Amino acid sequence: MTYSDKMADEWFSEFQREFNTRVNFIPSSIYLGGGTPTSLNEDLFEEVLKLIDTVYSKGIEYTIEINPETFDEEKARLLKKYHVNRASIGLESSDSAELAFLGRRHTYDDVKNTVRLLNEISDIHNISSDILYSFPHETMESFKKTIDDALALNIKHISLYSLTIEENTVFGKKGYQSFDEDIEADYYETAKTMFEERGYMQYEVSNFALKGYESKHNLAYWHYDDFMGLGMGASSKLNHQREDNTRHLSSYLKHKYIDEVIELSKEDEMFEMIMMGMRLKEGVDLKCFKERFNKELLDVYKDITDSLINRNLVRVEDNHLIANNLEILNSILVEFL
Repeated sequence: MTYSDKMADEWFSEFQREFNTRVNFIPSSIYLGGGTPTSLNEDLFEEVLKLIDTVYSKGIEYTIEINPETFDEEKARLLKKYHVNRASIGLESSDSAELAFLGRRHTYDDVKNTVRLLNEISDIHNISSDILYSFPHETMESFKKTIDDALALNIKHISLYSLTIEENTVFGKKGYQSFDEDIEADYYETAKTMFEERGYMQYEVSNFALKGYESKHNLAYWHYDDFMGLGMGASSKLNHQREDNTRHLSSYLKHKYIDEVIELSKEDEMFEMIMMGMRLKEGVDLKCFKERFNKELLDVYKDITDSLINRNLVRVEDNHLIANNLEILNSILVEFL
């Protein structure tokens, strides 16, 4: 779909209405995402930043997702003007042929230029980047080069994601298959080793950072705090409910923002806190679990945790329940189900 100023203006008018209707608090962190906020034209981009700035509080982490194709000097200046202090760039790969295969239109040079603008004009040095792995035509050599190229940019935070090919996706319909699990594990272990050799510590299943540059916003999800999402396709967890916004512009423009509301039982929330917290290297905070639910996690799930501890799959350390191997986390969580 090509960019339409008229459609973008209609969307912003509605986004502004939703924002003013729903936001009545000062957030502890802000994440302006959705994939391509920088694709907006300069005037509308500033209007969005100006609106969000009304709830900005000095010192909080304020992240924006950036598409290297649609970022320039003027937008870099606007980020500084409106207090954005962290950026996330979708690098994916530094290989031009791989990027083209993935349907990305940027190049590694575009990413380098984006980092330069952020450093020099926006005064943003807290930069995260996504790296994709285990996709068709990728080689271990190109994967290692992508990691080297990303770290050469002095990026402080790396998110590592494997490509899952589903039957009804574009790649699935073309007959491509996901990597063998053992091969995918080799890629993951290679990345872990390369990151750790450069001083990047794993703090969550897919996330690595230099000390002090862990994402505060994402940590709120993994600590199972409440959050509010605004805009089409956004999700929220508030007051023991999960809310999913509509993905349809026609509904959104009719003020029908929330498409589905799911009531979360105490049992749902206990499991979800475990599911999110176990993703962290530090594990689930047992004291926090007790404060939220007035129950001891090790009592509620005694048979399961005893079994997992006896099989050396989890451990209790510093009042946290910790997975000993994050690579097999899914099989551990299945037991809690």
